[in-house]
Amino acid sequence: MRLCSCKIEELNDIIIQNQLELNETRSELSETKKSFTDSLAKTKKSFTDSLSKTKKSFTDSLALFYQQMQTLKSATGVFTAPSSGMYAFTWTLCVDSRINDGGYGEFGTELVVDGQICGTLHADTESHADDACSTGFIIKYVRKTGKVYLRNNDDHQGSFLSKDSQTRTTFSGWKLN
Repeated sequence: MRLCSCKIEELNDIIIQNQLELNETRSELSETKKSFTDSLAKTKKSFTDSLSKTKKSFTDSLALFYQQMQTLKSATGVFTAPSSGMYAFTWTLCVDSRINDGGYGEFGTELVVDGQICGTLHADTESHADDACSTGFIIKYVRKTGKVYLRNNDDHQGSFLSKDSQTRTTFSGWKLN
């Protein structure tokens, strides 16, 4: 009986030890679950914030693109200054002599700012079946709502040359200050 009693006490001690270890494991598991849940919540918030910023950036870019496309749809060929200041303008005129007018190409242009001629440019092939380009550049003060454009300044022959595979006839400008 004594032996049985000792064995029962031993088994009770083992059961108590196992219950303590089980409670400790449950506590550790609960802490791990809480840590995992907190980490998951932070990751979800970070992802949601990032997605929100990306969505806003995409939406803003799309709105800007749409605005630019609307501007292009209504392009008149006339630049209207959005604010007063010093502007740089450059234009390249390319002529193709292989089309029309007996194989020669010649064009002249004027850069006009608020009705005043501010620059002229002339491109002439000088030889049969040739191409020619000329580039002009000016820096000019332009008032807010001032108009800037190019116009033909004399008779011409041939045609403008503007091909993806060769060259482009261009007009561009930017504000300096």
